[in-house]
Amino acid sequence: MPSDPAFTQTMQIGIVVPDVEIAARRYAERFGITGWQVMEVGSENTENVRLYGQPRDWRSKIAVTMVGSVMWELIQPMAPDDLFGRFLAQRDGAGGVHHIAVRTPDFKQVIADEAAAGHQSILSGTFSGVEVHYLDTERDLGVILEVFSHLPDGVPQPG
Repeated sequence: MPSDPAFTQTMQIGIVVPDVEIAARRYAERFGITGWQVMEVGSENTENVRLYGQPRDWRSKIAVTMVGSVMWELIQPMAPDDLFGRFLAQRDGAGGVHHIAVRTPDFKQVIADEAAAGHQSILSGTFSGVEVHYLDTERDLGVILEVFSHLPDGVPQPG
């Protein structure tokens, strides 16, 4: 067991939804969560995307906003057979929490330790300049953990 925690901050909650604009509107109307920025994520702002180690082209529509110091990310799959499309289908189109992004003081060590334990990243790549890895933790922990190489622009620094 590690003596220090591998993760020091929750940075993002990734929620797969059938339609980001409808979901963002519902969060605003029901809970007052506003400020959603809607965008598409694809080849124009990603590099070296791999799904289970294999190169993969994919595209998603997302909406993000900050709730306190945690980014909420709504993810609408653009293809039924991609990682998020399959997740949505497994939940009969209802979606749900897909991953939680955490900050680590030693990104490279976490990735190396996972690889040494035989755990291949589910999804990896560079998104808007930030290297990310979705760790294969769902079976053991009930959710996929995502680690970032560094904090994305606009995410508050821990204080």
